[in-house]
Amino acid sequence: MTITQKYLQKWEENMLTPLSKPQKAAILARFGTEPEPYTWSEQDISVQIRTFVDHGCFVKPEQSFSTEVPPLPPGVDF
Repeated sequence: MTITQKYLQKWEENMLTPLSKPQKAAILARFGTEPEPYTWSEQDISVQIRTFVDHGCFVKPEQSFSTEVPPLPPGVDF
């Protein structure tokens, strides 16, 4: 699943959480395309947006093609 500007606007309305333009741009950049060969689930997107809004970072590191995977933020265990 990918998201669009319209999806993000509905998310804002439903969650009663206003987003700034930079936040919207970062979220759309992250979830506007699928991380091949994986796909985003609606739940994964929602959890990551909420975490991004609350803490300023996404839950999981972005998919990387290098062999080095950045560690998850402290307190995140999945």
